[in-house]
Amino acid sequence: MLTIFILFINSCLSSTIMISYKPELIPHNHNKQQENQQRPIHGHPNNNNFNSSSASFIFISFIICLTLSLLILICGLIFYFIKRSTKLSEDEIDRDEENQAYLQLNSDEQELYFQSKEFLKAHPFLTGDLTLSQNLSIQEKGISAFEFQKHPMLTNNDLIIVNKTELNFFKNFECSTQTNLPIPLKNEVYCFEAKIYSLPNPEETLISIGLGIKPYPWFRLPGRHQYSISYDSDGYRRKNQPFNELNKDYTPPFPSFVEGDVIGVGYRCRSGTVFFTRNGKKISESKIGGHFKNFKPGQLFPTIGANNICSIHVNLGQRGFVFIEGNVKNWGFAPIEGNGPSPPEYKKFNTDILLERSEIDEDDLSDRENDFPPNFWSNGSIITNEDEERITLNSLPPQPPSYEGEGEGEGEGEQIDEEEEQGNENETDNEEHDQVEDDEHEENHRL
Repeated sequence: MLTIFILFINSCLSSTIMISYKPELIPHNHNKQQENQQRPIHGHPNNNNFNSSSASFIFISFIICLTLSLLILICGLIFYFIKRSTKLSEDEIDRDEENQAYLQLNSDEQELYFQSKEFLKAHPFLTGDLTLSQNLSIQEKGISAFEFQKHPMLTNNDLIIVNKTELNFFKNFECSTQTNLPIPLKNEVYCFEAKIYSLPNPEETLISIGLGIKPYPWFRLPGRHQYSISYDSDGYRRKNQPFNELNKDYTPPFPSFVEGDVIGVGYRCRSGTVFFTRNGKKISESKIGGHFKNFKPGQLFPTIGANNICSIHVNLGQRGFVFIEGNVKNWGFAPIEGNGPSPPEYKKFNTDILLERSEIDEDDLSDRENDFPPNFWSNGSIITNEDEERITLNSLPPQPPSYEGEGEGEGEGEQIDEEEEQGNENETDNEEHDQVEDDEHEENHRL
């Protein structure tokens, strides 16, 4: 439309210039006098012709501006009505969907449906590329950086996740779980597989495996709400479909799940195509319109849910895929092993003193100032807090004690102890002898 406006303006201006400008043909044989005589002067009729041409130029310019303003106004009105009609159509779709919910769903399902709509309105989904921390986590840990996380509202009676990717659903309660990290979207294709490890009651259990935005209602299965796709265990494929009306119109296009099946979900990043596999073979979707394409809402997360007791083991690339093409072309979410964390930062005080001792002169300690506490050599002492005892370098013994001749020292100690015991015995004998002599002397004196 803008190009048409520009072409219209150019055509109008060119026509105006051609009308306003009409040069007179002057023969080359006339001399200068004749040219001077033909020049227009004030009040001459040629001057009136010039004024009329300028007036016509102004009039045509005014008509062009008026026409452009009218065209802009008309385009604005058309855009407004188109936008309004689109908004009305969206509102009508919402009303029709709500009416359909009232007609086809029971009271419990209606409550879950409206709760999900409110949840999605209150929690906008994630868009854009992976953050720096997410990229570093994948780079360092590899595929082990991915794990399924359950919502805090879910208890161990509802869902237990073992070894990051082993999902165990329990009581008759509809819930789902998602990975902590989205599809990286760096390679051409990504794929993951889910093995139905245990399925006690296949007729009473509904399992949904697919992709979805995050946050997604944790109390709903994938494929039931906006920007989610799933392959259900009953053989139906869902995309943003909360109702079961389609199930009544045609037979299931996909095979149903049985215990031991390996269901795969693949995603092509450029085209936004989602495809499914079963036991290593790609499922044909030509009968139902082909694969889902242009599915690019934002960040996509593997989403798995169930409504009854079952066990599902998910392979995000930590093991080989049953789907041979994905296994050969490395369609996993990340490498099996990462690069590991970055090494710690080594500073001056972390260096080994013994290893660097040979490189430094022992007499010059200026290069080793950072290896000792502040003011260690100036003060030469450290004061303890308990007894305020001043410990200096001189308080250490000049030479370490020698432990040589330990056996001889023990023998000498034993000899000294024996000599002391003998001396004590001699002293006691002398004291007894003196006392006997004193007693005899006193008896003689009495006699």
